[in-house]
This record gives sequence, C-alpha cells and structure tokens, in this order.
Amino acid sequence: MTQDATEIPMRLVIDDSARDPSSKIWYALPAGYFNVPVDALAPEPGSEQEAQLEQALALVLDVAPEDQRDRYVGALRDVRYMAGQMRRDGVLACSLGMHYADDGSSATSVFTVALQDIEWAPAKVTAVSAVSSRESAENVGLLTLPGGRPASICDTLITVPALAGLPSQDLYQCTLYIPAPSGTQLGVLTLSSTAVDCRGYYRDMLAGIAHTVSFHDPMPEIERAARGEGADGPGGAANDIASDFG
Repeated sequence: MTQDATEIPMRLVIDDSARDPSSKIWYALPAGYFNVPVDALAPEPGSEQEAQLEQALALVLDVAPEDQRDRYVGALRDVRYMAGQMRRDGVLACSLGMHYADDGSSATSVFTVALQDIEWAPAKVTAVSAVSSRESAENVGLLTLPGGRPASICDTLITVPALAGLPSQDLYQCTLYIPAPSGTQLGVLTLSSTAVDCRGYYRDMLAGIAHTVSFHDPMPEIERAARGEGADGPGGAANDIASDFG
C-alpha cells in the first residue's frame, strides 16, 4: 500500500539558535549533525566563560585514566586551539555530522559557517570572484537560489600529511559562497570529510543547504506557512526546505 507524498506530514526540527536575535545568518541542516559550541571552547581571556571552561576541563582530566592523561591533555589543547583558530577566521558556527552509507559504513564530516566583510560589488560578481580566488578549486559551479540570488560552489581534494603518528589521508572539501543582500558581506559555508568516496553526496548536500540560507530571520514566514497562512498554501515554506534534502 502506498501513500501520496503530499499526504505524509512533514516534520522540521527548529534549533533554538533560529530564534537568537543576535544571529547574522540562518540555514537548515539535514539530520545527523550536531552543533559544536565554538564560542564556549574559545572564550575571551579572563572572562567568566573561560573560568567555567577551565573547571569543566579539570573535571574531565580528573576522571581520565592515569596512563592516558597526557593524551587527554593533548586532545583538549588541540580542540581549544582549533576553536580559537575558527573564531579568528570568522567562523560563526561549526557542526559535526555522521551519516550511514548504503553498505552500512559510516562517514563523518565537519560543517562550518563564516561571514566575511567585503567591499561592495554586485552579488554575481562577488560570487564569481570568491570562487575564482581559490587556488585549488575544482568543479566550479554557479547556483541560483530562491529569489534569484546568485551563489557559487567548488570542491577540492587535499592530501593531509602524516601527523603525530597518524598516516596521511585525503580530505574532501566543498565550499559555498553566498553574497549577502547588503553587498558588503559574504557567507562562506564549508563541508569537509575524509570520506572522499562520498564526495558527490556531500556536494549535493551542500547545494541543498544553500537553498535554505537567509540573511534575515525566516522564522515568521516559516511559522505562517506552517499554519497555512502563507501565499503558497499549507506548509509552503517548510516544504521548500524539506525538498532541498530530497
């Protein structure tokens, strides 16, 4: 027995960050991702948040096995360093994802969102210039997002050298550039994974995410559509988001 797709109720999970009045960019992620608290891992020196983080890390080390404590210290130091580096690079959000392939194997990925200040230029010029400036960009493409907004996407395969006894490995990285309506900011969304065999899947995923990106709060419109008050009928905006992920 089959059921028409239009009769199946569609469910969206809205993260609390969608209602944060200080947000500068909004987007939807498919299932399988969870947020990494970058700001909490790289607080301002001397702040109350830094003191709380030090206490939390001390608790972690207290329960670590004695013979592995140095490894824990090193791992925590690396995490804090990476979080600090992301903040310096303008990263606003970071998420870790895990998805399962058809053969049952799992693939992990890292998704980051950054917002860069740029000199004003027409949106299409900005999108083309951003992707053209990449030294190792491959498979460059242009996207047309809702409202006719331009964006660009590219990907590349990087060989990461062996570090700390770990063998070298290939890293797939796909980057999306979306100019803000103001013309003076550029959204940079990046998806990285060592599961290079899944690169086609990840590129399609990032292109789907692109169609949900907004530089203004979309929640009022989504909530009106979910109540059937939108111009497109019941669930119009919500269904548009769902359709980007298949």
